[in-house]
Amino acid sequence: MQWQIEPMPRWPYPETVSRRWNPFRAKFDATLELLADELDHLKVSGAVAVRVVAAEADVRRDGMLRARAEVRHPGVAVSFASAKFGPLTYPCDAFKGRYYGDPDWQVNLRAIALGLQHLRALDRYGVAARGEQYAGWRAIEAAAPVGFDSVDAALRWLGDFTEMPTAGHANGAVREAASLMLRRAAQKAHPDVGGDPTDWDRVDAARQLLQKARVIA
Repeated sequence: MQWQIEPMPRWPYPETVSRRWNPFRAKFDATLELLADELDHLKVSGAVAVRVVAAEADVRRDGMLRARAEVRHPGVAVSFASAKFGPLTYPCDAFKGRYYGDPDWQVNLRAIALGLQHLRALDRYGVAARGEQYAGWRAIEAAAPVGFDSVDAALRWLGDFTEMPTAGHANGAVREAASLMLRRAAQKAHPDVGGDPTDWDRVDAARQLLQKARVIA
């Protein structure tokens, strides 16, 4: 299983008001083994995104969290593409840590892995032979923050959102223009100034894509 951490600026799913203590007596390695086994049954292709609320600077280039990273919310969302059922996302923030001193997000990741195991049991016993139990999670994925298909799409959206022209820049000025648009877009979309949360998520998605493409530092 190839997995990597993807930072989120905020928790975009319904908030659990009263969280339960971790009931699982398992270490993180065992959680990863269980998750890998369940994803194998779903015939997952490509990387698995493990999304937590953290700063981009807290994620290393290899997609893992830095040793002193601050995860600002107990929730975690696992997203992947299944050959059987298409794109799926499973969020969970129902638990808080207890045994082994595990971070809260790792406890909730185990809850997701166990949830996948129980969903598969419905197939095993013939209760949902056509994968009906996964349909609701496809709907959750559709409601998740929308990204961009290409660098050009991200730059066009930033230009429209900030009312800054995106055409006519020389190659050496693209980095400077993209950085300026991102700064202005973040100022405009920030929740603290009354910005739309959807716009804030799109700004973050554009920033991540431009960084991966090395358009910006």
